Amino acid sequence: MISIPTQNVIQLAAGFLINFVAFNTQGFIEESVINSVSRDGSINKHAGYYSLAIIYAFYTLGNLTAAQIVDVLTPKWAMCIGALCYGSFQVGFLFLNSTYLYVTSAVLGFGASILWTGQGSYLSQNCTKETTGRMSALLWAIHECCLIGGGIMIFVVFTLTASHDVIPNFSIKLLYSIFTVLSIMAAIVFSLLREPVYKKEKQSCYKKLMTSTYRLMITKKMWLLAVIFSYAGIEQAFWTGIYPTCVSFTRQLAYNTNALLALNLICVGVGQVSAGLLLGTLGDKARKLGRDYLILVATLIHVLAYVLCGLNFPSNASLVKTDDVGLFWTPNIYVALANGVMLGFADCCWNTQIMSLLCETYPEESAQAFAIFKFYESALSCATFIFSSLVSLYWLLATLATFSILALISFFIVEREHTETTPSESVEIENRI
Repeated sequence: MISIPTQNVIQLAAGFLINFVAFNTQGFIEESVINSVSRDGSINKHAGYYSLAIIYAFYTLGNLTAAQIVDVLTPKWAMCIGALCYGSFQVGFLFLNSTYLYVTSAVLGFGASILWTGQGSYLSQNCTKETTGRMSALLWAIHECCLIGGGIMIFVVFTLTASHDVIPNFSIKLLYSIFTVLSIMAAIVFSLLREPVYKKEKQSCYKKLMTSTYRLMITKKMWLLAVIFSYAGIEQAFWTGIYPTCVSFTRQLAYNTNALLALNLICVGVGQVSAGLLLGTLGDKARKLGRDYLILVATLIHVLAYVLCGLNFPSNASLVKTDDVGLFWTPNIYVALANGVMLGFADCCWNTQIMSLLCETYPEESAQAFAIFKFYESALSCATFIFSSLVSLYWLLATLATFSILALISFFIVEREHTETTPSESVEIENRI
């Protein structure tokens, strides 16, 4: 029989799956959609990048107070409100204009801060030290099925409407109507969540709660973790917004690039889900193997993906529609899709191990720890979207590779310190979910 904590995590994951079938899918096509609409001069062709930058800017600011808001609202209702903020953004694409786009980008950014902080808090309150790794992998595997579902959906729409270089207005309205309904459904799922099993008492003094967040932020360990969180933000911006744009803008792929965009989304989802299922299935074996070893594997995969991306795509692929070729060969569809799988697999490894580390290291300060995590992640995602609109793809890839090595070193240091200060215990892991 499935345990109550596992049931809670599955329902939590289902809510995120529904919400991010909508948001992650639209994130993959947003710049391409706006590029298509901008042809009549009604909106800036780079408004998609600016929108994403605003989202992550307000996401960053929101994380400064997210722990306090989640504590007041409870994780359940914070996530419910957060999902509705996503819906308010997506409905704007039915009558796309710059003002509404930028305003609701800010609303979504705030909603994202309480949604993700609420997720971390609710997850930690349904985990023990022994089950954090398995629960994190389970949550991530289910959640990231959204990429496969979203990819199939837009592939069917783009194929049936025969959209190639330009995404037709009918397709845009159809997709964003579906996205809006899905976000509302996610809010309903969150509203039906049960009380967490290991519920923590609410803070009676929110000034102390805010102070504890800032005090935690300036500790030595958190400074090291900040490097890891920052890299998570940079690589997230790359695989969610920049890499899909490269696929869509590269005409040398000699295929319906919008349909190829959907196939890439599916491939990223396959990488995410396969990594989550692998880590969840390994369970105690993965725990004994060590988080640092898993992060080393993730880093090697990421660096390989960045190298292949540079070889496969022209330097201007992230900025404009291009007929140029890659650094050493003509852009290849199979390399592009394989890159998607690798980016998804490595991203899952990084995120599940970060979540596991935070749940285990800060069991009594989970909301504060996850708020700090999302603060750095969103700040660097915002900076990356701005940076990506100013520099070529190759400079961006060099930055990604450099940060991946720095994050790996920081993770090794934090994990070693954590291992040395945590007494060795014999633990029994549940063998079934």
